Amino acid sequence: MTGSVANAALLQLQGEILEDVAHGVPLASIADRICTNAERLAEGAICSILTVDAAGRLHPLSAPSLPDSYSSAIDGLQAGPLAGSCGTAAWYAEPVEAVDIGTDPRWASYRQFALDIGLRACWSSPIKTIDGRVVGTFAFYYREPRGPTTLEREIVAHCVHVCAIAITHDEAQARINQLAYYDALTGLPNRAEFQRLVQNALAALPSGSVLNIHYVDLDDFKAVNDSFGHRAGDQLLDQVARRLTAIVGDADVRVARMGGDEFALMQVCADGESDGHALASRIVAAIDEPFDIEEARVGVGASLGVAQTRAGTMPLSELFKRADLALYTAKREGGRKYHFFAPEMEALVQLRLSLKQDLRSALAGGEFRLAYQPIVALASSELVAVEALLRWRHPSQGEVPPAVFIPIVEEMGLIGPLGDWVLREACRAAAAWPQPIKVGVNLSPLQLRRPGLVQNVIEVLRETGLPPDRLDLEVTESALLARDAATRLALHDLHDHGVRLSLDDFGTGYSSLQLLRMFPFDRIKIDMSFVRDIGLDADSMAIVDAVIRLAGELGLRSAAEGVETASQFEWLLRHECSEGQGHWFSPPLSDAELRRLLERIGSRDTPILPNAARTIRADRETTPR
Repeated sequence: MTGSVANAALLQLQGEILEDVAHGVPLASIADRICTNAERLAEGAICSILTVDAAGRLHPLSAPSLPDSYSSAIDGLQAGPLAGSCGTAAWYAEPVEAVDIGTDPRWASYRQFALDIGLRACWSSPIKTIDGRVVGTFAFYYREPRGPTTLEREIVAHCVHVCAIAITHDEAQARINQLAYYDALTGLPNRAEFQRLVQNALAALPSGSVLNIHYVDLDDFKAVNDSFGHRAGDQLLDQVARRLTAIVGDADVRVARMGGDEFALMQVCADGESDGHALASRIVAAIDEPFDIEEARVGVGASLGVAQTRAGTMPLSELFKRADLALYTAKREGGRKYHFFAPEMEALVQLRLSLKQDLRSALAGGEFRLAYQPIVALASSELVAVEALLRWRHPSQGEVPPAVFIPIVEEMGLIGPLGDWVLREACRAAAAWPQPIKVGVNLSPLQLRRPGLVQNVIEVLRETGLPPDRLDLEVTESALLARDAATRLALHDLHDHGVRLSLDDFGTGYSSLQLLRMFPFDRIKIDMSFVRDIGLDADSMAIVDAVIRLAGELGLRSAAEGVETASQFEWLLRHECSEGQGHWFSPPLSDAELRRLLERIGSRDTPILPNAARTIRADRETTPR
């Protein structure tokens, strides 16, 4: 086969493999395709692909022309300096050519396996990630003593590259799927998994037994974050998880992280009151002990809410609500204590009802506003976009967190009018800014399913005069899980009209790669839960690296959310992430603050440099209220 023909075939193979990766084809099938095509291009060669696990052990992935007995014999082989061609290549992270297995000393312990099936030579190349980590090996075996040809070297160079992409993405997807049920920071079950565990425990609850739910919320956690930074906050959360796991020490008690600084425990016991009080007391005492964080000793304490049930006596949602109400009571009384649910706590529900009533008039009363958080092009440090964030200042309650009022808004069916207001207000503001940056607006699942979404967006753009390509609609993976035809058609129509689309919180859903194939996204936003672990967790960094590379291969921009530190910024820049968003660049700004920042950038013809937050804080301190 001529070099030009082989090169064309290799380029076609690369494209097919990248498409397979994007479509979620199983890794083993991708490896089989690579081996089959490599053997077709390199006549007489026998192809093998192995993966290398974290402990340096080799595992067969594909070897369609080798006997299963041979693959089984090398499964689990430890990489080393005398571990055949593949084990040695993995050990040194360099290609290894054994032109005669019968005499090569690196094959001394393994040569009989190969010679018995007629293999006389082996050339193995390491499969490496962008940061140099060996994740596999790609080998050509020969039935006569010889080394690789020039054509075979070219074939392997192409195949090793696509193997690295496929294996890395498979690792990332496996990690993402694992993170759907377990917390990345602590390794504890997350909210979804905890709910499943409780449901199963209730179904199997022995007669006479009681199930207690303990909701745990850390006191003064925000002060630790503010004083020592988010890295210290993460260290604290991890230590809390370890203490909770250590003190329970019982198969009938499960610990979970529900999100933020909230934890939960499920306790199956014979005496709900006595056993519940004993466990709650141990939790409060354990968390009350100081923690060693960032070379400092800090104290946070914990508030607990406890609710009880027997099998089949109440819905799961009611049980969790009662635990939450008991927790709220403990927090309201100053924290560092626990409360069992009591019927009088139902009065707290009235607060939620009050918020419901107030929400009906909040929009008309001008209580909502938008804040805008800058998004920066990492390579140039230029401000290229902002994300519009909804805020509600209640006349008597003060600032109400979006996590509190958004679920109520959706429950009341008001997300349509409120979403329309956010879209119109963001477009109106953006059209008047002194720089033509993009504005990102989040679309909720309910908004996506509303009829007339496309017409509404187009009408808002026409009314405000904002060019379509300056509007970036951000959609979460969870909002697209239904994959209904109407949603797909609406997003394609919007994209055809020039509106930009971003897949938000990438990595937290269940079918990420399928979504990239089904919808016309322009940008992938990497969830902050992965970004915050850059420099701390190798798995999170592998996921971020894989997403950045996948976005690049698919011609999409990548944007990292929650960039908080210089080291995160520098790592993302080295790994060619397109954009970044977070407090390292700037906190959310009011429209007036953003205008001043844009005017300053325009007048000086300079980029927004980390950390713009310093300038913004100075402006706030000198601007009259």
